[in-house]
Amino acid sequence: MASDSRRVVYVAAHGGFAGEPVALGGGAAVCNMLLAEWERTRPFEVDLLGPAILGAHAPSARDLITYSESNYAGFCAAFSRAATDEILRRDPSGTVVLSNDISEGPDFARLSAAGFPIVTIYHVDVVAYVTTIYGRGLIRPETAVRWYKIARRVLPAPLRRMSGLVFEQQERSLRFSRAVIVPSGEMREVLLRCYPWASKDRVRVVPWGVADEGWTDSEIRAEAARLRTEFGIPHEARVLLTLSRISPEKGQDLLLEALADWERRGDFADRPLWLFLCGDAAYMQGQRFLAKLKNLAAGLRRTRVIFPGYVTGLRKRAFFSLADLYVFPSRHESYGLTLLEALRAGTPAVCVDHHGARSVMREEFGRIVKPSGLLDAIVSLLGDEEMRMRMARAAGAYAAERSFSASAESLAGILRTIR
Repeated sequence: MASDSRRVVYVAAHGGFAGEPVALGGGAAVCNMLLAEWERTRPFEVDLLGPAILGAHAPSARDLITYSESNYAGFCAAFSRAATDEILRRDPSGTVVLSNDISEGPDFARLSAAGFPIVTIYHVDVVAYVTTIYGRGLIRPETAVRWYKIARRVLPAPLRRMSGLVFEQQERSLRFSRAVIVPSGEMREVLLRCYPWASKDRVRVVPWGVADEGWTDSEIRAEAARLRTEFGIPHEARVLLTLSRISPEKGQDLLLEALADWERRGDFADRPLWLFLCGDAAYMQGQRFLAKLKNLAAGLRRTRVIFPGYVTGLRKRAFFSLADLYVFPSRHESYGLTLLEALRAGTPAVCVDHHGARSVMREEFGRIVKPSGLLDAIVSLLGDEEMRMRMARAAGAYAAERSFSASAESLAGILRTIR
């Protein structure tokens, strides 16, 4: 039996698609893992409000990842209205609202005014994301927040609606939530710089851990052997791996450009070099970016590049075991779920510097570098097998201490005590 008489209404715009092979991103993955963990531990009853509440107009998971910016903005508005209306039919004294989203979230102001306690998970600081990807990192998030307050009065209506999903929704989520959950201390500091009026105690840091999927060593070895056969990977090959949705912020182009530079140098690897770019095109710019990546890959002559698509479960775990290095080249990350999974598998990593990587990485099991240093770090670690072995042991030990079950329990404790 659940130990709390109140129900948690979990609002998740990408929820309800567990098990579907679609690259919905880290927020959807965390939602699925939280629901599975709370189904096991039963700290309270949970009702999921996902896209299915839109009825006949509900998008599929595949629809979501193919939407343009304007299509996605329309979905956000429709989902927010439907979720808000559904929650308002409930008794606020017996309900806690958990929002998995910001831009796609419910009407935080209306729900708060009606007496509903709200907890919001920040998988992404959407203002920081926009300034990094669309603003190319040329302005700081707190500067963008100040500028938006001045500019919003004169923005054309379509642009006002789009930008409101970023700037206004994020401000409302922080203003009207009783607690905001962030995965790293650095994200917390950025939010507090953007919104200095916010209570520091309201922003809680809950790093996500690794879920134990229960695969045995023999199952992993057997699946890795099947992958070697499927792709014809030579045993003497060095294997690089990336694993994320394919989207500009994930920076796979930085890795391909670095390898092209290596091919032009005289010290290129003396063993076959294979790169697996796992993932699928997702959201708004994904298909265009995938085409760019395939064009860059076609220009490589000495590196074998494979696009296996979206991978999950045992197949994903086997890819980690095959890799000599996991490369995490993202331009922007709020955290590093796949990075932590790689470390749990004992795979050393090279990461482009951002606060998502800094919240997870340590020198004992990899390198954090500026984009210009990506190639040198890869070359150095591929050339030192003894160092990689030490890093593999350290990575596995570090990640093994970071359990997703503990993260879910921490969040459950917050939800039980919010009033």
